[in-house]
Amino acid sequence: MLVEDDFPLCGEWGWGGVAGVMNILESGRTTPDHLGRRGGFIGTGGSGLIIHHSVLPILSQILRIHASVASPLAPGFPRRPTDIIIQDCLLGVDPLCPAYSHPGRSSSLYSSEGGNLVITSKLVMGHIGSDKSTAVGRAYSPEKWRCGWRHAFHGRGEVVVVPV
Repeated sequence: MLVEDDFPLCGEWGWGGVAGVMNILESGRTTPDHLGRRGGFIGTGGSGLIIHHSVLPILSQILRIHASVASPLAPGFPRRPTDIIIQDCLLGVDPLCPAYSHPGRSSSLYSSEGGNLVITSKLVMGHIGSDKSTAVGRAYSPEKWRCGWRHAFHGRGEVVVVPV
């Protein structure tokens, strides 16, 4: 799991959210309907990303391609920040990162069925430095992206939501 130093876990209920996400990911090791779940996301930005080891080789190559001055990316292919590349890969929407799709899965919200990425319904990590951003020209209100804030991916079909 990637965790930045300014993202504390939100107390006992935050640990409950982490446990819920990890339980669903662990069930994917034995239940055919859950195979292919490759990650979780309990925070925001690049913090709170849970990445299955099977994704790391391709993800490291994708990150190197984006970082390379002599990048082999096609002209016009958008360069993205590292956190967005990782998020897109885990969601299964990155064109360079293979997506997994099980034909028998539904995408019911709050179900243990559904997408590739398991998230908590609300952020279970605070962001002490929320008014700072590594993205050029981007600034956030200090009240945003705190404990209990609605997860930005909540409502997307590519995710399984753990209520907290």
